[in-house]
Amino acid sequence: DWSKLRTDSRLPNCARCPWRTIVSDFEHRHAGHCESGTVAALLRHQGLDLSEPMVFGIGGGLFFLHLPWLRMGGIPLTSYRDAPRVIIKNIGKRFGIRWRQHRYRDPASGMRALSAFVDSGRPVGVQTSVYWLPYFPVEMRFHFNGHNLVVYGREGSDYLISDPIAEIPVTCA
Repeated sequence: DWSKLRTDSRLPNCARCPWRTIVSDFEHRHAGHCESGTVAALLRHQGLDLSEPMVFGIGGGLFFLHLPWLRMGGIPLTSYRDAPRVIIKNIGKRFGIRWRQHRYRDPASGMRALSAFVDSGRPVGVQTSVYWLPYFPVEMRFHFNGHNLVVYGREGSDYLISDPIAEIPVTCA
């Protein structure tokens, strides 16, 4: 039930509140796909205002695969989009964008780096698993480590998140 989402309060940054950082002028938009929605949001924040469908198309997101002999739950495997990170890779190639990627084996190191990026005023594209996102309805959680979203601020240990599949920004500890 998406009505139970914890939303950010949209309060301005405050010099007396060092525990609160929000990337100024970051705009959340609901999107049809998490990867193309995240890329569109990051590009828009940098001044290139492309719609999410345009990013999906330019990034080569449309794909068709039908394998009738491979079944999942008794149903033939059919896919309409490419593998995770293909849109990011293709947009980078086609626009000459060099994406910076970091992987962390240690969760504490990853959280420190995320906080440092956000505290410096930069929105951060993150690839994560939907299973651990507390704002996702329980019936929609499964182990899939290819979900993309943007972290655009924080309040103490709560991060302000623009998840493209959510209608409104959310928070996550």
